[in-house]
Amino acid sequence: MKMNKESKEYRKRVIGHIELLGSPSAQREYERDVPIANVPSELVCGFVNDLYHPKTELFLDAFTEQELRALAELYGMICVANKEFERIGCRSVSDIQKVKEWRSVIAFSKNLAVELKGNG
Repeated sequence: MKMNKESKEYRKRVIGHIELLGSPSAQREYERDVPIANVPSELVCGFVNDLYHPKTELFLDAFTEQELRALAELYGMICVANKEFERIGCRSVSDIQKVKEWRSVIAFSKNLAVELKGNG
């Protein structure tokens, strides 16, 4: 896959966030290190709002077709988990890590990060 510098940087940022999504300990660390932030919201919004832009040229250039499908699946999983967070009132990383939908996001993200790094 041939990417320009901007696409490579974007890909790195997306993979970095997916690695965070795939690591319960990194999520707890993030919450500890940034106590003023609503970390569950940051974890969701960081991907859903800030990084996942499937119609932009930059996004499309940074990933293969198979990777784009996996990223779309992750997007859907995060949205489902977030609805559950809102329904039950999750306020912390320890709260969200008890939610089975979020545990699915963690497992999927962990595997996806490995795959994306291997392809990059």
